[in-house]
Amino acid sequence: MARAVAELRSWPALAVSDTRRGLTFAVRGTEILRLTGHDEVQVRLTAPAIDRLQPYLRECDQVQACQDRAWVAVHVDATPDLELLLALASVAIKEHVA
Repeated sequence: MARAVAELRSWPALAVSDTRRGLTFAVRGTEILRLTGHDEVQVRLTAPAIDRLQPYLRECDQVQACQDRAWVAVHVDATPDLELLLALASVAIKEHVA
């Protein structure tokens, strides 16, 4: 997870905050990433983006739906999971700056 945090901190579109609940990343004042555990990150993709990606997300064991339909949880256990997280973070940024 340290590698993910280091990579995300370097992205100029993201602002990082250290809250009581852990690290969060925001774009234009909207929280889009939450570190919720030592191997889990929640990503705010938006409901329309999740609907578009659903055929792919459904097949991915590392991604789980959250109660809030705009968010998914990503379990990061290995390098491919990190790459998935970074790709989803990129989608989240795009969804919130358009």
